Amino acid sequence: MAQLIVLLAAISVVFSLIAFNGGNAPIGVLFAVVAASPIIFLGYAVVTRKRASSDTAPQLTAGRRKGRTIALRVVALAMVGSLGYGVYWVMFEPKASDKALGRISDLDAGCAGTMARKYFPKTAEHTGAGPHPVAMFTVSESGSSHPAAPAGGSPDYWSGSHLDPYRVQLIACLDSPGEAEFLTDCKFTSDSLKLYRGTYEVSVYEARTGKKVGTEHLLGSAKPSCPGMVYLKKDVSKLHTEPEFADYQQVLRKYVEQ
Repeated sequence: MAQLIVLLAAISVVFSLIAFNGGNAPIGVLFAVVAASPIIFLGYAVVTRKRASSDTAPQLTAGRRKGRTIALRVVALAMVGSLGYGVYWVMFEPKASDKALGRISDLDAGCAGTMARKYFPKTAEHTGAGPHPVAMFTVSESGSSHPAAPAGGSPDYWSGSHLDPYRVQLIACLDSPGEAEFLTDCKFTSDSLKLYRGTYEVSVYEARTGKKVGTEHLLGSAKPSCPGMVYLKKDVSKLHTEPEFADYQQVLRKYVEQ
């Protein structure tokens, strides 16, 4: 049991450092306390042992020994529970980013995979009436993310290229596409690929906290328009249309303009 507690304490120190570096001070403090708990328990054990050595009642000494055993088990269970939450936090919760923001594309880590997703504490707070400036990102056929460009003449708060990234309150992330109806065959120099209408799930997060505020679904364009050139991920043999700007507006307007 003692070896287990020492191991858990060492892991708690690692999680504490990760939490502080990730901008989550309360979790960092929690794991610092968990890491210190074996020392606290040892202090408790020394004190009770000294009391027991001056005690002539055997049954009282046995009772204190039982109390130490119970305390040791409680400490171990608390450490296991805290570390379980630590694993969840490291694996699934977004981490703070201190990256300097110069343009909308610098917020793309807000749409990264589960372990790599970031939030940006220096961006605007998501509060009050709209508009709530949004940075929108889609995923190309190569698997890389890129900003979704608004239609000409649209207000900058719709992910415009001149939007100050520190003003952004929301980040909208499209997942990898599924497919609806077949549209056409796209012929390239050395190959031909089938083009399908894309289907997407879009997740909306607060830029400042990483908190999810909603999930929506939308379709790619129904136009059978083939790209002039495309980069594909390995083993990908089909193409999908991306949503048009009006599609984004239709599903995201309630988050952005209200």
